[in-house]
Order: sequence, then structure tokens, then C-alpha cells
Amino acid sequence: MDIQAELNWIHQEIDKVKDPSFVEKMKHLLQSINNSTVDSDATYNLDIENALENIKKGNVYTEEEAREIAKKWGRK
Repeated sequence: MDIQAELNWIHQEIDKVKDPSFVEKMKHLLQSINNSTVDSDATYNLDIENALENIKKGNVYTEEEAREIAKKWGRK
């Protein structure tokens, strides 16, 4: 299948979607893809700097706390 045929199929499938949470997830996916690499790299580096600062301050979760948080992901 060529790219235009793939895009047409995707458009048709998206038009059938009625689930607002799926639409929101698709929106976030497309937004993340459309961000420039430079912005993504800068954001990534800033996230790492913030994480390291939080670690220095002791703002961390135990392994068990992290597991409990992860269990809640996707339950919206």
C-alpha cells in the first residue's frame, strides 16, 4: 500500500471513533510527533536536570510507591 492509501485508511478509521479518551490520546501522540527535535531535546535535557535536582532534594518514590503509581496508569 502506498502512503496516500495508508493515510486514507487511517482517516476513514479515525472518522469512526467515538471514544473521547482515544481522541485525546491520538491528539497527544500527534502533538508529540510534531514537536521539533530541538524542542524535544531541550525538553528532555530540562527533564533530566529537574529529575537530578529532585533526587538531590530527596523528592523520590520508593520502589513500592512507584509500582503503586504505575498500576494506576491507564485507568482513566
